[in-house]
Amino acid sequence: MQKLFNTGKIKALVLFILVPGLITIFGCSKNSPVQPEEPAVYNENSDVAESAASTIGENTGGLTDQIGDLFTMAGKTQLYKSDINDVLDKKEASYDPATGTWTIILSRERGNEVDSCYALIGRTYTVQFINDAGQPQMHWIVASDTASTINFTIIEGQGRHKTPRLSQELKNLEGTFVATGTNTDIITVNGTYKRAAVDTITTERFTRIHDFQTELTITDLTGPRGSKRDLSQKLSGTITGTHTAQVTFKNDDIYKEKTINCDINITINDGNASISVNKEIYTSNISTGELNE
Repeated sequence: MQKLFNTGKIKALVLFILVPGLITIFGCSKNSPVQPEEPAVYNENSDVAESAASTIGENTGGLTDQIGDLFTMAGKTQLYKSDINDVLDKKEASYDPATGTWTIILSRERGNEVDSCYALIGRTYTVQFINDAGQPQMHWIVASDTASTINFTIIEGQGRHKTPRLSQELKNLEGTFVATGTNTDIITVNGTYKRAAVDTITTERFTRIHDFQTELTITDLTGPRGSKRDLSQKLSGTITGTHTAQVTFKNDDIYKEKTINCDINITINDGNASISVNKEIYTSNISTGELNE
């Protein structure tokens, strides 16, 4: 009898130990919700670089697209004139002789909305041609006087664009550039550029809503004057700045928010941008505005 009693005590003890463990393992308690998985594989530097690539891209309506518009001002085809070869551009322009300043309203479309790459771009610029005497003149060339400096300002911007991984709604755009050497073959641009937008970045695991503001300083960005054709392949220079973003992660199991503040450093050369974010280096195609694989 004593042996049977001891066996029963052992069985009871085993059940006492196992049952709570089984409840924990199989989640039997309705008051113990499953916690969402942390997005441990998320690399914020990659998203910042992706956003920066889009911000400076040409086809995405970024910085180099506006630099291209500036470069066309120093040539025979002026941005404020009709260009029959640019059928997707619509332009309005007016000149104020009191200030020697053009105001240009431009809209352009690249691609088709149903395609994986598309951009709808609206910009308002002011442009001022300055001669060697430091005085404004109406055109790049007036009689025999060619403007040596162009003051180019982005007053505002609207639009949206998408690439295979990113789609963006533009919230605000500002820029101030001074182009020198506009009476020579090579133009040098210095200035500032501010862009606020909402990026939606989609990968297999997560969708990120990247609500950001980027402030950039352009230093000695050089390229040939007069045309936007293949200009992204011919630019060189450096860009530095800051990137601030509120990021929201979403998928079937996760909703999480994160704030990002970081410096970015960009070197442009031979159609590519080298983008440094927190000492990680990424490269992008300036023409497409996408990170290189």
